[in-house]
Amino acid sequence: MARHRSPHRLAFTLIELLVVIAIIAILIGLLLPAVQKIREAAARMSCSNNLHQIALAAANYESTYGYFPPGLNVSPNSRAPNPQYVWDPPYAGPYVGVLAYLLPYMEQDNVYKQIPSTLFDPRTTAGAWAYSYPPFDFNDKSVPSSSINGTGYLKPAADARIKAYLCPSDDAQNASGLTNGIIDGSGFYVPSTNYVWTDYVLDVPNYGREMGRTNYLGCGGGYGKIDGSDAANAAWAPFTGIYYMNSKTSIPSISDGTSNTIAFGEYVGVHINGTRDFVVSWMGAGWLSSRWGLAPVYSNNSRDMGTGNDYSWRQWSSKHSGIINFSFADGSVRPVSKNADYNSWIYATGAVDGRVLDLSKLGQ
Repeated sequence: MARHRSPHRLAFTLIELLVVIAIIAILIGLLLPAVQKIREAAARMSCSNNLHQIALAAANYESTYGYFPPGLNVSPNSRAPNPQYVWDPPYAGPYVGVLAYLLPYMEQDNVYKQIPSTLFDPRTTAGAWAYSYPPFDFNDKSVPSSSINGTGYLKPAADARIKAYLCPSDDAQNASGLTNGIIDGSGFYVPSTNYVWTDYVLDVPNYGREMGRTNYLGCGGGYGKIDGSDAANAAWAPFTGIYYMNSKTSIPSISDGTSNTIAFGEYVGVHINGTRDFVVSWMGAGWLSSRWGLAPVYSNNSRDMGTGNDYSWRQWSSKHSGIINFSFADGSVRPVSKNADYNSWIYATGAVDGRVLDLSKLGQ
């Protein structure tokens, strides 16, 4: 009598397949947050390393010249070929920021050599680097009239993409959909007109979109260098930082100590409800004040923002969860909580205020 053997099963049943898929989905759901956390930790560490390199580059510059580079070079002799698009003298240019000065100390000599040396001269007659080099957008019929900004920027130098100037947690180099469509330069303080954000170009192909960008700015303290005639902002004078317009801060002049004074920090250009308003070009990346605090938390001066919410483009900001990285003048890097004590934050950004700084109140 013949025996019938049960045939071998060559496939899963539908129920078994669904069970396997469900198990895989659960495992992915459990692993994904851990993977994302590891990636962010690595990005945060890389960002810290960038700031460490920048701070050390500044220290090496100071060792060479006896002072840190200026937060922004603004020559009283600057003259623009198209003056209708820039500030009048003595604030007409060239608007080269601190990160450009540091290029030779960041192993970026090839980029540095592409920048005319006149742009680093504090008495230069050269015009604004973003408005003085043809071709100009107003001569290009392919540029819509609504996008004409007088832009004619320094190519190819300003187009260089420098990895150490970009935080890996933020895709600043490829950011699009800017609220104001602006790639910005740098901040400076002009008596009687207060703080201005200057040297911007629009996010237009061939006239700004290609610029090398950055997530880092020098720290100007409470409100940069306050002019003695500016009674309205005199209260901020004691909290001057290391970097400001035409600054020449030396290590001995930092009476608060290099380990207690913030030199550089992160910036992503957030605005209302966290949308991106600006990105910053490294060529003009100068300095930012500290008085408006850390996004997205209200500062004690939130009334000055005029936005009615927790975000302002004038605030320091980052894409890291809960913290913003800052490097101190001694090269150390510290994550500062977005909920940091406001007064301690201001003290940390000032170089000569003489206040006792409790670093623990900065968080992290």
